Amino acid sequence: MNSSSSSGSSEPFISKNSKDEYSEVRTSDEEDPNLFVPRTRPKNRLRIIFSWILKIVILALALHSFITLSISAAIYIRDASLPACYCGTSTAEALAMGCKYDSLATSWLPSHCRDDELTSLFEHAGNGPDGEWLYHASNTSSSRLFSLEEMSYLADKPDPERQAWSTIDWHNMHCFYTLVKQMRGKAKMEYTGFPNATAHAEHCAVAMTDRIPRNKIVIGMSPGFGDPRPGELGSTE
Repeated sequence: MNSSSSSGSSEPFISKNSKDEYSEVRTSDEEDPNLFVPRTRPKNRLRIIFSWILKIVILALALHSFITLSISAAIYIRDASLPACYCGTSTAEALAMGCKYDSLATSWLPSHCRDDELTSLFEHAGNGPDGEWLYHASNTSSSRLFSLEEMSYLADKPDPERQAWSTIDWHNMHCFYTLVKQMRGKAKMEYTGFPNATAHAEHCAVAMTDRIPRNKIVIGMSPGFGDPRPGELGSTE
């Protein structure tokens, strides 16, 4: 009876439905639509990129500031070790000291206080023949003109007689080339009539913002022999 019931049974050990159910087990390399895999959002990528750009910019600015301060400190130390920008009290004494008239500074200066290359460029940036600047004996266009040589020897005259005049354009270019001279750092700076670079820069900024016609003759200058800073010369203390 047992063998009969066993041999007569046509049902398999595992039913077809069970087979189908077990045969649908997914392998590990198949994608499951219900499985959530976190991905980097575009906004997060942009935030990371922006963060790195900001870091690079800050680093570049810090490096630029460090280099600028280092150069300024080196120039200051060098200037402190150099002799004064002083050429005596007469053209004869200035020549004996090896000084030369510098039209950019309107003063006789020793070599370590001049940037002759810049001065030459300045002397050919004017509105006269061959780019020369026109130096007038008074603040009128009809007054006589001084040559550069005559300008240099005006320094020998007493104060009321050693003045010359030029245009607003001359003054603007004087300010520009003086700033370039300061930035180049090839010469000890001398600011005739001003205690330091800051005072001269403030003067230039105010003058350049005035709405005065560029060809108006209103700039007076008095050639001299350098302007030593307080304490640089024993006789001036």
